[in-house]
Amino acid sequence: MRLSGIARRITGNDYVYTIFTKIMAVLIGLIASSYSNRFLGPELKGELGQISSMISIVAVTANFGLYQPYPYYKRQGEPDVLDKFLRIFLLQFFVYMVIGVAGALAFDSFALTAVCLIAPIQVLANQLSFMIMVEDVKFKNTIFFTARITNTLITILAFYTMERTIMVSLALVVVGDLITVVMALRRMRRMPNPLRADMRFAAKIVPFGIISMITTLMVTLNYRVDTLMMGYLFGVPDVEIGYYTLGVSLSEYGWLIPDAFREVLFSRTARDNAIDEVTMSMKVNLYLTILMIVAILVLGKPVIWLLAGEEYLPAYPVTVLLMVGIVPMSYFKIIGTLLLAQGKKYVYLGMLTFAVVVNVLGNLITIPLWGKMGAAAASVLSYAVAGGCFLAYYLRTYHIPVRDVFFFKPEEIARLKGMLQKVRRRLGAKT
Repeated sequence: MRLSGIARRITGNDYVYTIFTKIMAVLIGLIASSYSNRFLGPELKGELGQISSMISIVAVTANFGLYQPYPYYKRQGEPDVLDKFLRIFLLQFFVYMVIGVAGALAFDSFALTAVCLIAPIQVLANQLSFMIMVEDVKFKNTIFFTARITNTLITILAFYTMERTIMVSLALVVVGDLITVVMALRRMRRMPNPLRADMRFAAKIVPFGIISMITTLMVTLNYRVDTLMMGYLFGVPDVEIGYYTLGVSLSEYGWLIPDAFREVLFSRTARDNAIDEVTMSMKVNLYLTILMIVAILVLGKPVIWLLAGEEYLPAYPVTVLLMVGIVPMSYFKIIGTLLLAQGKKYVYLGMLTFAVVVNVLGNLITIPLWGKMGAAAASVLSYAVAGGCFLAYYLRTYHIPVRDVFFFKPEEIARLKGMLQKVRRRLGAKT
C-alpha cells in the first residue's frame, strides 16, 4: 500500500489525526527532552521552570481572555467574526510589544526582562492557536507538529554547539510561538489592519473575555502555582524544582489522549451541544488514558535515565504521584469544552476557582512538610476536586446516568468494533 494512501486514511478522521499527530509529536519531543535535560541540568531546569511559569501567568493575564468568546460568537453567526477577532488580537500584540520593550529596558532582572519580551508573542500565539483549533483542528495539530520538529532540531544543534545556558531554552519557546503565529495567519489567508479594529465589538466581548481570562488564569495557576510557591515563597532549591519540573513534564504525556479529545470537541461543540459525543469521548478517553498511564509508570525510570540521565532519577516519585490526577482532570478538560461553548463561563469559573483554592491551601501545608512531593500531592488533590466537580455537574445537568460515562453499551461496543474493522480494511486496502 502506498504511503499516500495511509496518510489519507489517518487524516480522514479528526480524532485519529489529532491523536496521531500528538503521538508523533511526543516521540519527537522525547528526543528534544533528552538533549534539553542534559543540556540544562537539574538546577538550570528548575530556574527555567520558574521563569516559564511567570511568562505563562503574565501572558494569560495580558490576554484578557479575548479569544475565549470566539466559539460562542461563531456559533451565534456573528458577521465577519474572524476578521473582527484578528484585528483586535493584532492591535493587542503591537501595544504589548511597545510596553514589553519599555519594561525590558527598565527592569534590572533577567527573569523580568524575559517575561517582558516573550509574553507579548505568547499572547498572540495562544490567541491564534485557539482560533485555528476552532476553524481547522487538523491544521492546528499540523502547527503543533511543525513547532515540535523545529524545536527539536534547534535543541540538538544547541547541545553540540553552545555553552550551557538558560537563554537557549527560552529561545525555543519563542521559536515555537513564532511558528504558530506565522502558520496560523497563512492558513487563515488574511492579515487585517489592526488600526481598523472594531473597538465597540472589543468592548462587547471584554466582559466575556475578562471572565474567561480569570478562568484561564485559574487553569494556569492550577498547573503552575506549585512551582512558583516552591521557588519564591518557600525557597526550595532550584535542583529540587528541576526534579519536580521533569516529573511534571513526564506526567504531562498522560494528557495526550484527553487533550486530543478536548481539541476535537472544541470544534464540534462550537456548532452544537454534541452531548452524545461528549459522553462517548469520556468513555473512550478513560480506558485509553489508563493504558497510557500504565505505560508511563512501567517505563518511568528507564525513560528518565534515557531522557535525562541518572542525576534526574529523583523525579520518578513525582511522576508516579502526579499520574494519579490525570483521570479525574480529564473530565475537566472534556466537559469544559461544552460549558465554554454554551457560554456557561460562571459555572466553569466557579468550580475551577474552588479547585485552585484547594491547590494553594494544599501547597501551603504540604510543601514545607515534603518539598517537591508535597507540591505533587497538592496538585493531585486539586485535580481530583476539579474533575469531580465538573463530572457531577455534567451528570446532573444533562441527566446522564453515571454508568454511561464509565461503561460501554452493547450497541456502542458493536459500533466501536465496526469502526475498528473499517479502519483496518481501509489501511489494508490497496490504492
